[in-house]
Amino acid sequence: MNTSRTDPRKIAMVALLSAAAIASNFLLIGVANVKFMDLIVFTAGFIMGPTMGASTGIMVWLVYGTINPFGFSLPILGATMLGEAVYGVAGGLYGKGPRPSGYGVDPWAAVMGFTLTFVYDIFTNIISAYTVGIPISVGLMTGIPFMLAHVLSNTLFFGLGFKPLSSSIKKVLGE
Repeated sequence: MNTSRTDPRKIAMVALLSAAAIASNFLLIGVANVKFMDLIVFTAGFIMGPTMGASTGIMVWLVYGTINPFGFSLPILGATMLGEAVYGVAGGLYGKGPRPSGYGVDPWAAVMGFTLTFVYDIFTNIISAYTVGIPISVGLMTGIPFMLAHVLSNTLFFGLGFKPLSSSIKKVLGE
């Protein structure tokens, strides 16, 4: 009998989704700031709740941020882990309300993708600028092209990919 409060299937799903996010990051390594990771973490939170969503985000950055081919920085790793955890928590909160299933476009998920990514990029650009010792205004200005790619791609990925991904994960979990 499982006396744990956490379903082992959810722990396994955190590992699987973390691995999928990390693999997709490496597959898209040549495309700056266009990744499926944020959608995967948000959807993990939606399906399994804020805690498991945040755990997925932290796990992804703990691995990817440590073996990142662009280098390692502890303050930036901390910022990206915290920022990515917010995607999982937001997905969990988004899952509290009634959401239609299926495979169509989800405009509210697109809005969530846009908003979360905008906040994430401002936060991580400020921490990055501070870490490398440049003025925050310079860090924010030089980050604009990368931020645009990230915000626009996530808006599209969340709007078009959230419903199919969440429906597929629910099927795997037997829900």
